[in-house]
Amino acid sequence: MKKVLFLCLFAVIFTVDIDAAVKYLVAHAHKYSVHLCAGYVANALSHGGFKFKKQAAAYLYRTKHILEGIGYKEIKKPASFKKGDITITEKNAYHIYGHMAMYTGKKWVSDFVQNSEKVYSSHQPPIHYYRYQGK
Repeated sequence: MKKVLFLCLFAVIFTVDIDAAVKYLVAHAHKYSVHLCAGYVANALSHGGFKFKKQAAAYLYRTKHILEGIGYKEIKKPASFKKGDITITEKNAYHIYGHMAMYTGKKWVSDFVQNSEKVYSSHQPPIHYYRYQGK
């Protein structure tokens, strides 16, 4: 009798859901900032199925190319925003952690519901825009 060896290869397919991420972010947003923008956006992305190493500060998601690693691409400021777009505001001497927010399709949200993608009233560092392109 011949022995037959069967090899089974399992491919793990990760699916991501921008709608789930946005829904989670909106459900957990505060009326005012609690100074945890990167953590809130990161939690929302994780809830949407994205896999990445969370960072301690918003600017690190840009400098360590975390968003590119999960399928986002940096874009020029678009004429109109799409649900799931993310901004990262650079750090500076006045805002040492930078800022991170996600567009819900209607508003920008981080740890709070924002009036626009710009959150600082003075000393505004450059803002970088990211859009999910898929993997």
